[in-house]
Amino acid sequence: MSSAAVVIRARRGFDRYGWPGLAKEAFVRPLRPALAPIAARRLHEQVERATGIDQLINLAFEFDVFGITVSPGQVRSEFRQFLELVAELRPRRMLEIGTANGGSLLVLAGLCAPDAKIMSIDLPDGEFGGGYPSWKLPIYRAFARADQQVELLRGDSHDPGSLAKVDALLGDDKLDLLFIDGDHTYDGVRRDFEMYSPLVRKGGLIAFHDINPPNPQSSTTDGTRLLVGEVPEYWAEIRDAHNGQEFVAPSENGCFGLGVIRT
Repeated sequence: MSSAAVVIRARRGFDRYGWPGLAKEAFVRPLRPALAPIAARRLHEQVERATGIDQLINLAFEFDVFGITVSPGQVRSEFRQFLELVAELRPRRMLEIGTANGGSLLVLAGLCAPDAKIMSIDLPDGEFGGGYPSWKLPIYRAFARADQQVELLRGDSHDPGSLAKVDALLGDDKLDLLFIDGDHTYDGVRRDFEMYSPLVRKGGLIAFHDINPPNPQSSTTDGTRLLVGEVPEYWAEIRDAHNGQEFVAPSENGCFGLGVIRT
């Protein structure tokens, strides 16, 4: 993870906990791997009870057991508009590139078909999102409802081996939903799109996170530019050719946003 990303994480930690909270966090953090299975069971119980978009969003943003959270890096209003499309589609086969804290995966899984196969690729120690530790695997597997299957692939989405694993998991099927939120460099997001979009069926959805550039006048331009990376540049190139749809909440910082292509 870059030094700038580390600084942003530290700022978020202070904003969230304050100094006393940070001290408590430092004490509890080493215990989390041992506590993760308990947290996973509690999360799964709540996943099974959650119905509808709003309950799933609230669960993702608010779940906190032993300080273990899955809050997504999404703007709620943007995410909700996109989720209405997902709920209508009811995907049976889904791939997310860039798992990070897991919240987006939780909500998307909850809107997939009851027997869906849900795949997610994430790069450990990746620059964008930082990846997740292996002890979080039971937390993310808890997203699956009774007859769903969650496959967590920890590796580089640009590795041909990762593509081969996804292809093998799909078998003769195609993806209904591809959610791209991994490498935020221009070349990285382009490669994710070019490698995995052929796996999406006709009528399926391809979504990109962080499509909107930061406002040049914003006092937080440096931080938001790091978070959205060069995704806005790539999205601007392909949007019109693919009749892309955008969900961008009004913001003084002018950042984030979701872009959707229907294949």
